[in-house]
Amino acid sequence: MISVKRGKKRMNKTLGYIITAIGLIIFALSFQSVQTALKLKLPSSLSTNVLTIISIIILAVGLFLIVKTSSGEKVKEVPIYKGKDIVGFRRVGK
Repeated sequence: MISVKRGKKRMNKTLGYIITAIGLIIFALSFQSVQTALKLKLPSSLSTNVLTIISIIILAVGLFLIVKTSSGEKVKEVPIYKGKDIVGFRRVGK
């Protein structure tokens, strides 16, 4: 059960990185100099303002997936005593 959760988190985080990269590429394409350097002709209905807004939304979704799946869960560690000395720590919880 635990490895399935880790795998799903890793997949969501990877998906977040991919979506963010796509958003960055689209954001770069919203600049006229990049369009001319790549000799790319965008449809007339897709202005640079619309392209910028779309790329910012895609970036936000990707960053949300990355941040949401980051490991904010901290495993609590309690000390193991032998007499008065601490000899190690034990993880408790998730």
